[in-house]
Amino acid sequence: MTAVRGTIVIHADAGRALRKKRVALLATHVLNCVGDFRAGDKVYVVMRGEDGGQGVVATGIVRCDAAVLQQAEGRSIGPHNIPIESTEPVVVIPEQDLELIWPSWQ
Repeated sequence: MTAVRGTIVIHADAGRALRKKRVALLATHVLNCVGDFRAGDKVYVVMRGEDGGQGVVATGIVRCDAAVLQQAEGRSIGPHNIPIESTEPVVVIPEQDLELIWPSWQ
């Protein structure tokens, strides 16, 4: 069993989408992160609601380091964990690397 190395907190809209089905987690969905994880590590994915409440919705294998996500703050993340300015959506956790905590509503 792979140890969970950190937590990524996503906004409510992305969390609601994940409650319905597995979708890729993009850099624009991330509010913040906790832990010292690296690309390839398993993390918790936590949704933060509009009221500030939080709940774990999934686990997943990240494609970038925690330090990069913390530094990026609203910027996209490019190959080799280098923050870049880009209009292309950048995947933090691909759909196939996410495991939902509960079955989808569908």
